[in-house]
Amino acid sequence: MSIQAQTRQAVKTIFGKENPKIGYFINPSFQFGEIAGNTAILPGLGAGVVFNNQIYLGINYKFIASENTPKGEPDNRLYLDQRYLGLKFEYAIQPEKVVHVSFPIELGTGETELDLKDSYEDDQLVPNGDSWFCYFEPGVALEINLHKYIKLNIGAEYRFLRGRSFRNMTAKDLSGMSFSTGLKIGRF
Repeated sequence: MSIQAQTRQAVKTIFGKENPKIGYFINPSFQFGEIAGNTAILPGLGAGVVFNNQIYLGINYKFIASENTPKGEPDNRLYLDQRYLGLKFEYAIQPEKVVHVSFPIELGTGETELDLKDSYEDDQLVPNGDSWFCYFEPGVALEINLHKYIKLNIGAEYRFLRGRSFRNMTAKDLSGMSFSTGLKIGRF
């Protein structure tokens, strides 16, 4: 009878053999795209953690800043007001290179309503209610390392909305292609 020595093999993980390097970031951004027949501008702000300068997990908030009346809306005093809040996952390929590619995916919820344009504000109530929706937004981004703590990204995304119709707008009217730019500031 013989006793064989057991060898212990290291467990392989997505972060490598060592403990992951964990950083943090904030992400001011601007998104431009067509929503309900008009070009919309969506400023946003995100924040989160980054693992090994490659995997980003965070939250993101954005809203429509432009006051556009939706296509087909009979009351031109109203504009489309939307807000989004989502969880964002992003994977960067070769983030140590000055210019590299990343793949963001955002999943969340939001609210659609119609409000009076500023030129018509006089404390009138708009009896339109609101509508809540879920969204899924995959994309691709070109990222440039500007500084050790700052990255510039330029991207394209497609927004898929799921929810009930609101007035004369369907989820298809509120879904669509958009383009974005932003900064990531933090310790990567």
